[in-house]
Amino acid sequence: MHAVGKVGQVFNGRGVAVEHSAPDNAVGIDVTERLIGELGEGLVFTNLVDTDQVFGHRKDTAGFHAALREIDAAVARWLEAMRPDDLLVLTADHGCDPTHPGTDHTREFAPLLAVFEGHDGRRVDGLLADIGASAFLWLTGGGSELPGNPFLEPPEAG
Repeated sequence: MHAVGKVGQVFNGRGVAVEHSAPDNAVGIDVTERLIGELGEGLVFTNLVDTDQVFGHRKDTAGFHAALREIDAAVARWLEAMRPDDLLVLTADHGCDPTHPGTDHTREFAPLLAVFEGHDGRRVDGLLADIGASAFLWLTGGGSELPGNPFLEPPEAG
């Protein structure tokens, strides 16, 4: 796994093959795009920390909006670069509404966007653990003892 941003720290290096520093969203997006272009296969796990720590918790609504627009533009490029056997998952680990009173995490539900060949655009509500179970299934083609329920089918063997 290529860990971009603070992902390596969060997992204490476990399962991380290469750590890529990304002190802000712009660098995280640039590193992620470079890896998408360079890697033939593997897992890129990116944390865009500014959206949460710099804008969300600091109640910077304009900064939060600008960060989401930058992420949206990057995602458009990532979608264009996707190959038939790629999986793109975007989520947050918690809500952080900059308009909500207080500085703590907000909302019980976090967004989830998963794009892969054959997806049917259906809505999937579930646990964050479902993403781990889905990524494991996608990468290995088999089940695991991880918590969560996969929301996709594994890629066809080629």
